[in-house]
Amino acid sequence: MAKNTWKTALEAIEKYDNIFIFHHIRPDGDCLGSQFGLRELIKTNYPKKHVFVFGDNVGLFPFLEWEFDKFEEVDKKYFKNSLGVVVDANSSNRIQFVNLILDKNFTHMLRIDHHPVDPDINYDYTWEDATYAAAGEQIAYIAMKSNWEVTTKAAKYLYLAINTDSGRFMFDYVQKRTFDVVSYLHKNNDFHVWDVNFPLSIREEKKVRFNAYVMLNYKNEGKVLYFHATNKIQKKFKLTPIEASDVGILANIGDCKIWVLFIDQPDGTIRARVRSNEIWINHICAKYKPGGGHEVAAGATCYSKKEMFNLIEDLKSEVIKHV
Repeated sequence: MAKNTWKTALEAIEKYDNIFIFHHIRPDGDCLGSQFGLRELIKTNYPKKHVFVFGDNVGLFPFLEWEFDKFEEVDKKYFKNSLGVVVDANSSNRIQFVNLILDKNFTHMLRIDHHPVDPDINYDYTWEDATYAAAGEQIAYIAMKSNWEVTTKAAKYLYLAINTDSGRFMFDYVQKRTFDVVSYLHKNNDFHVWDVNFPLSIREEKKVRFNAYVMLNYKNEGKVLYFHATNKIQKKFKLTPIEASDVGILANIGDCKIWVLFIDQPDGTIRARVRSNEIWINHICAKYKPGGGHEVAAGATCYSKKEMFNLIEDLKSEVIKHV
């Protein structure tokens, strides 16, 4: 069930002079595209407002411009009458530079998110709606309903968000509204989807070799497919943990119901990216904290191989309930 509507977010944005936008840890196309798309929309439609973005794109999507602000360089006068905005995220353990929020630097807080999660941060304004394919779709919807001007730059950011989080419009959350807002992104500018689709389609040879290795070496237990991208394997293919995290490699093979990609992290934890084509898995992922997410697209954190295999067993048990 949705919490509030797009009007709640619009009210907050219009009320404050200084806006600071945050994305989640381990960024992806949706959180980055939502963050920068919202910034461009506000700067274009409310030119007197000051907008700042904090974070890091960690080298992702280099075909777009990612110019982040540094907190220590922001004049303290901008913290007055300010709004902190969290896009595509919720709780404190999921937000990059969350300390800036917890230290109460901002007058009020807004969350725009499509994850059905009760956060541990007390937001003054919330628009949560899990029926949207992406947070970027939510922001583009605000623009459409408000009849905001959309620059080519804003359209590219928001299309990136929607394209990547919808699995290129393949996932169940995609609906007529999704295409309505994408159509609106083309209004009065020279945006073309090819400008984003083509660079997204380019594949590095090292990733292609890694994908082939995964396809040849994944495990299948009880209709749960999984692969562990260990530190050794990442080093073998010269990949970072983020580069080795494409869970879609294992999607919909044979009669599998759930697929999991485990990725060793620099801090010694094992990140689990979990997907399903029909069985809800977010409640299981939530047991492995920090974990959770959408009903059929979620994540978990394991602190040992034993926990990794416990997660697999839990997922196998869930499959048995539905087969």
